[in-house]
Amino acid sequence: MKKGLVLEGGGLRGAYTAGVCAWMVQQGIEFDVHLGISSGAMFAIGTAMKDLDLIYGMGVKYAQDKHIIGVESMLKTGRPVNYTYLFEVILKQKLGLSATKIRAIKPLVEYGVYSLDNQKTEFITHHQTDDELLLLKAATVLPIAGADVKIGKRLYMDGGVTTMIPIRRARELGVEKMIVVTTKADNFVRKDNAPLTQFMLDVLYRKYKRLLREFRERKDVYNGEMAEVKRLAAEGPVLWIHPSKDFGAKRFKATPEQIQGMYDLGQADCDTRKDEILNFFK
Repeated sequence: MKKGLVLEGGGLRGAYTAGVCAWMVQQGIEFDVHLGISSGAMFAIGTAMKDLDLIYGMGVKYAQDKHIIGVESMLKTGRPVNYTYLFEVILKQKLGLSATKIRAIKPLVEYGVYSLDNQKTEFITHHQTDDELLLLKAATVLPIAGADVKIGKRLYMDGGVTTMIPIRRARELGVEKMIVVTTKADNFVRKDNAPLTQFMLDVLYRKYKRLLREFRERKDVYNGEMAEVKRLAAEGPVLWIHPSKDFGAKRFKATPEQIQGMYDLGQADCDTRKDEILNFFK
């Protein structure tokens, strides 16, 4: 039986995922396949590496570093999030992440990147991680929030354009049972992009007609993926873990107390369902 871990993104709300993933590592739970989108890509790697410092560092300790999100980033990069500082300083220097460590992971890890040249999401295995971590960086860079990542002559961004909960990819890889972690309330329904957001996307990506259509279709894709998670959870192949309460955190806005609270909640929710989780793959 092939066992999988599937992680949604969520920006600062990823602190909840960090709490869940740390709990999995602490309990010695292992997976054959780890799949992550956006910030979920980092937690998938941290879980596969069993690196608690990386999981907590990304999810909580450095999540609100003043150099990454906010005014300083806007002044230096012209974007709300300084992904270069995140990767070059936080990940590589402070948390010691390297392509060598990622490529040495034994179980499979995949993360999604969106290729602007092909206008589709491509899944990258941990073995394909480049020395500069540019593909991984691209997997986390949200449009508008950060600049598209150039690798050679190609441009890439977050694979969440077309899939936010990659359960379909998990099934393509032959995963028979999977734990799916999402970061929003269980009654969350994605709506159309805000008018200003959609206008900015239309301006920034006006050359990419298919991409613009996919931006508008994201709500339907997400809601469809969530419906599939709920269906499979009811039938048995999926164990769905999601926040048992809402801390009010947003993708790029949360207090330190909210972030730590979400991490702690991830741990607490797993403790509450400990027997269910430990018995799921038996």
